[in-house]
Amino acid sequence: MDRLERLKNRLYLNKLSRRDWLLLAIGAAVASSVLAGVTIIKRAQEVPLKPESTKLTAAWLPKTVKRWEGPIDEMAKKYNIDPNLLAIVMTMESGGGSKAESEAGAKGLMQITDPTASDIAKKFLKTPVTSYNLSDPRTNIEFGAAYLSHLRDVFGERNQAPSWNATVELVAAGYNGGPGAAGHLYRGEGLTDAQTVVYSRDAFNMWRERHAKSSPTFDRWVERGGSNLLAKAEAEQ
Repeated sequence: MDRLERLKNRLYLNKLSRRDWLLLAIGAAVASSVLAGVTIIKRAQEVPLKPESTKLTAAWLPKTVKRWEGPIDEMAKKYNIDPNLLAIVMTMESGGGSKAESEAGAKGLMQITDPTASDIAKKFLKTPVTSYNLSDPRTNIEFGAAYLSHLRDVFGERNQAPSWNATVELVAAGYNGGPGAAGHLYRGEGLTDAQTVVYSRDAFNMWRERHAKSSPTFDRWVERGGSNLLAKAEAEQ
């Protein structure tokens, strides 16, 4: 019979020695400490990841994106994401062109499709809405910020902070290829869609270069075709 079983029998017969009571007290204290630790960890995990900045700071962003600095900062603060992340995604999506529309029907600055907009409006906005206009720049930015915030909450982990490098790559993969793509990346299964691979890596590297005077990744993005988006965005001014 092991020590625990003997202790149970003594407890049942009410024949606990002073040593037995001491062992029970120590066990209770240890259990209480463990439970408290689990509670602290759980509470820490429930606290949202904090953005590094509340203001748009990346110096190399194109002027077509910087002109939306006001609503970018506003919506980034509202949805607790870094405005530089929001601006980087806007850059790659539309180049800062509010009238941009893709062949797949993605609209505006953040290139939101109608099905995704419907989900965002019902599930991810701070205040759900049934009527909205994606052609309105402020609305479009809010929908993009809300969706980025959702992806961050799903795929972000506290051990990724404060750099957010891993989080940004996952969020970008989800924004471009859908949550399924981010899931594959998160589980270490890799990405099969070449566009999503390039997109997520560009976002990752632009994010890492956000404090630099220039971004080699942004420059390569421009050379690969981003210049067309920027030209269309400039034509709106």
